Amino acid sequence: MFVLSFCRAERAEAALFGNTTGVVTTTLTAQPKVADRRELIVDAALRVLEAEGGRGLTHRAVDRHAGLPEGSTSNYFPTREALLTAAMLRIVEFDQPAVRQMEDLVPGGPYEPRRAAELVAEIIRGTLSPDRAWLAVARYELVLEARRRPQFRAAFNSVRREFLLLTEQLLPAAGCTQPREHAPELLALLDGLLVNQLFQPATVLSEAEMVDYLERFFVSC
Repeated sequence: MFVLSFCRAERAEAALFGNTTGVVTTTLTAQPKVADRRELIVDAALRVLEAEGGRGLTHRAVDRHAGLPEGSTSNYFPTREALLTAAMLRIVEFDQPAVRQMEDLVPGGPYEPRRAAELVAEIIRGTLSPDRAWLAVARYELVLEARRRPQFRAAFNSVRREFLLLTEQLLPAAGCTQPREHAPELLALLDGLLVNQLFQPATVLSEAEMVDYLERFFVSC
């Protein structure tokens, strides 16, 4: 399911930016060093986004952060949209363990609302852990970029729709009888909780409070 989502997103990227990423598909086996450098560049782009925001994301800034010669990033990603899309798809890759974790829970369902809330809160806690919170910040910088850049927005929305579909498919395990109706609500709730925990220190919730919020959702689902 998740692999399907990732492949669709890569096709969306290829359609938007021509051969920017397609070349990687054809050279991964023959030139692993090329793939390694591409990954290094994209990871550096995410770090720049987290530290400096969208305004700080330039090809030269990524070159500096990656410790590569000037022009390296533009060689792999000639446009800003191509770089942003590659960064988004890298986050999708990083999300794979959490997605598998959710999928692994399905056979044990349906869960009571409180238990479903506890399981989702555990995933949120992992997203906000010290070694992953930076990635969540970079993700929301990409949200802002999608708001401003229609071409990138198309690729971003494609991935977002796949996660909406995934959420809809997972919700019955939480006892939800109307998953299509409630999947967008759950994504909105998760976005709100993450934004609050990341950027609103005055209103940070305890884990118990987060579970309470989530439980109220699952009771109404």
